[in-house]
Parts: sequence; C-alpha cells; structure tokens
Amino acid sequence: MIYTYKTRQFVSTIMAVFCLVIILVSCSEWDEYKKYTKNGEIIYTGKFDSVVVFPGKERVRLWGIITRDPKVEKCKIYWNNFSDSVIFDVDGLNDDYIFDGIFDVEEGTKSFSVYTYDAAGNSSVGVNITGNSYGSRYRNTLSNRKIKSIAYDDAATTVYWDLIDKSLGPVQMEVRYKTQHGDTVVITPASETTSTLKGLDFGNEGFTWRTVFKPLPVTPNVVCIDTFCTKYSTRGIPNFVEKELDRSLFAAISLPGDAGANGGAGGVAAMWDGQAQNSYGGANFTDIGAGGSSPQMVTFDLGMNVDVTKITLYPFQEWWGSYYVFSTIRDYEIYGSSNPTSSGALDESWTLLNAGTIAKPSGLPKDNEDAADKAAAIAGFSLTVDPAAPKVRYIRIRCLKNYEAFFAGNSNAFFSVAEVKVAGMLPE
Repeated sequence: MIYTYKTRQFVSTIMAVFCLVIILVSCSEWDEYKKYTKNGEIIYTGKFDSVVVFPGKERVRLWGIITRDPKVEKCKIYWNNFSDSVIFDVDGLNDDYIFDGIFDVEEGTKSFSVYTYDAAGNSSVGVNITGNSYGSRYRNTLSNRKIKSIAYDDAATTVYWDLIDKSLGPVQMEVRYKTQHGDTVVITPASETTSTLKGLDFGNEGFTWRTVFKPLPVTPNVVCIDTFCTKYSTRGIPNFVEKELDRSLFAAISLPGDAGANGGAGGVAAMWDGQAQNSYGGANFTDIGAGGSSPQMVTFDLGMNVDVTKITLYPFQEWWGSYYVFSTIRDYEIYGSSNPTSSGALDESWTLLNAGTIAKPSGLPKDNEDAADKAAAIAGFSLTVDPAAPKVRYIRIRCLKNYEAFFAGNSNAFFSVAEVKVAGMLPE
C-alpha cells in the first residue's frame, strides 16, 4: 500500500480517537468504585463462625464463635424474614470469642440470620442457619405412659409399663407416692419396663405418675435444651379381682432337679406360646423328661409376686386325636415360691399349691374318648390354689404319673403340656 500525506493524516486521526476512547473508558472504570465509597470506606466487623442452634420449649439457644474482632459490641439475630429480631451485648466475650445466647421463638422451623455490630453501627457479613422450636403442637402428641400391670406386695410394689413410642423422645417416668418416711419420687428411665415402689402402703395409698419427653435431635448431637412433661395420672387404692396373668412376663428357668426338654419338642417356654392345640411333630408344646420313671418337674417365673388363684393346664393332642394318653399328666403336684433355694430342693421355700389327679371324665379305656372328654381337654384342666397360700413368683409343675403309666401299669412320669395359664388377684 502507498501512503500519501492524506492517508497518513487519516490514520493519525483514527489513532487519536482510539487513544481518547481508551482514556475515557479507563477513567470510567477507575472511578466506578467511588459510588460505593462516597460516604467513606466500608468496614465489616468480625462475623460468626461455627454456628449451632439448639431447640427448646418456645425458645432456642444459639451458640457460635465470633471471628476475633475487639470492635464487636453487639449481636443481632433475625428470623421470620427479618420481621423478628433480638439484640445481645457481646462486648464482654471471653478470650475464645464464644457467644452463647437463649431467646424466645415461637414453635416451628426457623431460618436465622446472625450479624455482629461495632459501636459505629458497622455490621458483619450475615450468617444464616436453620433451627427448631417446640411448643403446643409437639406437646399435643405426647401422652402419659400406660401401665400394663401392677404387682402389689408389702415389701415393694412393681409397676410394669406398657410399650411407648420412642420416636417422640421419652426420657423417664416419675412416680410419686407416700411412705412412712414422707413423700417419695421414683424416677425410671424410659428404656426400662418396670418401676419398683418400695414402702408403698397400697392398702391405704395410691400413687401418681407422669412421663418426661425430650424431642429427638434433627441433627446429631444438637439436643433440645428443654423437656416436656405430661400431666400427672393417678392410680388409686387398688381393688383386687381375679385376672389372668400377663404371659409375656413369664420366663423359663432351670433349677437343679428339673427335667430337660425331650428331643425336638419345645422347652418350658412353649407352654405360653399361644398355641394350645397342636399336631405332633412341632415345637409348640413342652415335652419333658422322656422315659423318666421318677417324678419329673419344671419351673418357670411368673414375672411378679402375686396371689395365685388358679392354674390351667392344656394337654397335648396326639397325632391320632387322643388327649388322655401317653405323656398327658395324670397325677401331679404344683408348688409355688417367692424365693426358691438355689439347690432346687423341694424344701420350706416351696409351698404346695395344688395336688391331685386329672381324671378322664368318661372313664373310657385308652384311645376311647367321647365328646365330654375332648371338650374338657380343649377347655383346659383348671386347678384351683389354696386361698391361704402366700404370694408366689415361681411355679413348679411336678408330674408323678402320666396317662401312659396309668393304662400300662407302670411308673412313667415324663409329661407334656401344650399351654399353661395362671390367674391371680390383680388390681382392676
């Protein structure tokens, strides 16, 4: 290209305009910040760090560490889209700059914004965190733990608690009653199923109880700072009536001298598995001491000390349909004890509750049973207990002779029981 004078003049003009544009643009960008600092330099105070919100009863506890800044004098916490707030003086923070404040907040999940301020009103950068507060809505989901049963005894009364919903955060039960020493409070963790009330004069005094709850953490280790209590419920002076004992409290035990289970049949605990009538071959019945010629016995725990009134035995039905054959108990003894000796001996620690013979109503020969025989077996053999007998916790069934021995003329005493039920005097 050939540059003439006019060409050079045109190029010079273009370059001058270009440089002017650059200078104007540069000046504009350089001055841009001034609109943010026209009232002076922006100053930020030390902000919150490691913030945690602990829930409470219509309040929360906010804990956090403030970035070290000696100018910080106040903390302001906002929630409900900045429509609610609270201010704390924080000029007396310890050397770790730890803030710990509690303030009222209505029930619900809230989003909090936290700021610090110096004396001139300069603020920190906001820190946001979510937290919960509990109130009447949570409280209305709570109910006092129900009592499953009570074992009244002169030495100690035992309260057996029903199941409780663990998701609601039960902590403990508080039972209040009077003794000769004055007012007494028994506190039992909600994980326990019994409470022991020593010294309760149950013939003249009742008791009250309530359940304490604490909401479960939404976030691990962020526990509620408050507890919630139900209203007290009252259990008055008991009126005892005959009731079937709760078989879920029963437990098999084995003392020296007790016979073991036979083969694949169920052990002692099969007597309360809820399956009274069985066909042979299952493990739903108790078959004890097969082949034993001397008296055979087993022991089980009722789970409470109680005035036993009746014990009902349900016989095992053989595969061909007969009840009064083979291992069915005929001659028996039943003992009770509140504290048996560890030797297993039938000594003075045991009381004879009932003894006798389970007779076949029809008196028909072996394998011959009429409708009355079968009806009696299905209904169970009800054995009453001497009313003068003391309270007992442990039951011992002792077979002296089974129906095989009766028909065959021998002394076999091994036995089977499909189910057992025990009745006693319990409070209404």
